[in-house]
Amino acid sequence: MSPRVVIDSEGDIVLQLHQDQPNEAAADGKTVGEKLETRELIVSSKVLSLASPVFRVMISGKFKEGVELAEKTASLETYDLPLPEDDADATIVLCRVLHFSIKDVPEKPTTVCLEKLAYLCDKYQCINAMKYCGGLWLRNWLLVCENEDLSIDDLCRLLIFAYVVDLPYEFLGISWKLFLSHKGPFLGPFTQAVILVDHPLLHQNVAREMDSKRLQCCKSFHRGIMAPANWNWQTLTKNCYRAAKAVGTYFNSLQRAEILPYDLGFTEHRFCDLIRKASHLPYISVSQYTCSVYKCGCESESTYNLSSKLQEEARFIKQQQGTFICLDCLKTEEGSKYGGNCRISHS
Repeated sequence: MSPRVVIDSEGDIVLQLHQDQPNEAAADGKTVGEKLETRELIVSSKVLSLASPVFRVMISGKFKEGVELAEKTASLETYDLPLPEDDADATIVLCRVLHFSIKDVPEKPTTVCLEKLAYLCDKYQCINAMKYCGGLWLRNWLLVCENEDLSIDDLCRLLIFAYVVDLPYEFLGISWKLFLSHKGPFLGPFTQAVILVDHPLLHQNVAREMDSKRLQCCKSFHRGIMAPANWNWQTLTKNCYRAAKAVGTYFNSLQRAEILPYDLGFTEHRFCDLIRKASHLPYISVSQYTCSVYKCGCESESTYNLSSKLQEEARFIKQQQGTFICLDCLKTEEGSKYGGNCRISHS
């Protein structure tokens, strides 16, 4: 890995970044530790100033860096600007985007890199300059999600990047995928989305919003599960027991599908599995059972599919994909919705 990266061959600033590098293996084959390597990026102060008000104040004003840069420029020398807290790989990607060095920009940076880019965009207030490439990166990651399951940590990092760079459509898609893939509540000791909880870049409580939306879906799914037990049956506890047989078969099918057992928070379940399992439940009806009791009265029983209410609730949950969490509503506490200023449709 080259310690110097030339982004602008006529650049007047050398950004000095620290990057951890593993030491050479010891005689026993174990790595002794890590060492700091300094990486240098040759960039343009003009480009940095145009893209970032933070850089503009730092290097164009009366701060130490601005005075020293002016002196170096007058003597036709480059100015070394140490940025020890900034991640080297993420800073390289950021500077390539800012300098329109598109051919060197990765098509799909790692989720770890994207989270670090989110820190840089927030620190240097250059969110607008990152929107185009950021949107492409997240859409590429969403395409990956269609064919494979990303880890919860990876989805959380993508969500953080979408939040910081203010990409409402990508935020919607990633939050939906995270909802489907997460097992159990988003809050509490057993959450898988640990990265989201109290993350310094999330000024709104995204984990709480995710948990609230999931709880609503839990109530909806529970309502669908219990619907057949709450119907006004005539033969549930008497006469030919056709309804009792049908309801028993229905709950047995839930157990075979591993929807049962469950608690009200569906702690051991993922909604991607619950929706899929509900859609494959068998047709179960009272009409599938015969009656041998004289004047039983079971002819008045409903012949609906007992699985239909749960499947209806599963479809209702799935339809929320297009309006699951609005980033504008989240950031304005729904003020944008009442003002009609949301960038995604709520209909």
